[in-house]
Amino acid sequence: MKLLAIMGHEETRPKVRALFKKYQVHLFSNVAIKGCNCESKGLQTQSWWPTNEMPASYSSLCFAILDDDKAEAMMVELEKNPVSEGKDFPARAFLMNVEKTA
Repeated sequence: MKLLAIMGHEETRPKVRALFKKYQVHLFSNVAIKGCNCESKGLQTQSWWPTNEMPASYSSLCFAILDDDKAEAMMVELEKNPVSEGKDFPARAFLMNVEKTA
């Protein structure tokens, strides 16, 4: 068994959900993530945001535990056709072995 996790901008969530549906994965989890960029070099500050903090970015993480074959097929699909709302920031997929379940 494998754990397949796909993380991308919040706007990519419908496309990720469609990918799970395409591969007949009917049970998966979704988590909203609020991330922060603490790097201040080269980034523009927003007039409405405190100058010592950067705006948060919002991401989505969808994940499921799948049979090896289905997980591998989905990874191949993601490598060929990245899920993205813009070419510079495609969703990232992570595939991990599941050693044990209880």
